[in-house]
Amino acid sequence: MYPVYWTFSFFGLALIVAIMEIFLPSGGLLSVLAISLLVASVVFAFQVDFVFGSLYTFCVCLFVPIFLWIALNMWPNTWIGRQILLAPEDDPALCPDEEQDLLKQLIGKHGMAKSKMLLVGLVEIEGNQYNAVSDAEAIEAGEPVGVIRIEGSSIIVRKLHKVEIQSASSEEVPMEDPFA
Repeated sequence: MYPVYWTFSFFGLALIVAIMEIFLPSGGLLSVLAISLLVASVVFAFQVDFVFGSLYTFCVCLFVPIFLWIALNMWPNTWIGRQILLAPEDDPALCPDEEQDLLKQLIGKHGMAKSKMLLVGLVEIEGNQYNAVSDAEAIEAGEPVGVIRIEGSSIIVRKLHKVEIQSASSEEVPMEDPFA
């Protein structure tokens, strides 16, 4: 058979195997086979003629990125792509977290420690009770606390001193974290 036929036969096989890679999970085995077939087709193209081989290699170098772009855009819509990738509405990282938004509204608010906080304890802020984490020091039950930040789903509080309580009651300014 002529090298031209082998060139296009191997290219066709490489295309078929590459398409199979999109739809079948092979762990990359089909991709390696497709690349090997593509290299073989380039080798046979150079056996025809140097100019034909050079032109064929240029066309393959243009075709491969276009094919990969199309394949990557098509892959999430295949059955294997749907199995591996989450839909945006199913991905918890993409959904707005209402609890996190409510907790962020507590920053700068004042409350009272309901239990002794060596590190973690119960605080009451605006009539609601929350589990909170002390920022730096132990806080006794009944001491005033202020929310300084939210980390994940944890409320970070620190003990308020008399000066901070008086200044906060005279002007409603959110507390700032002195360590930030």
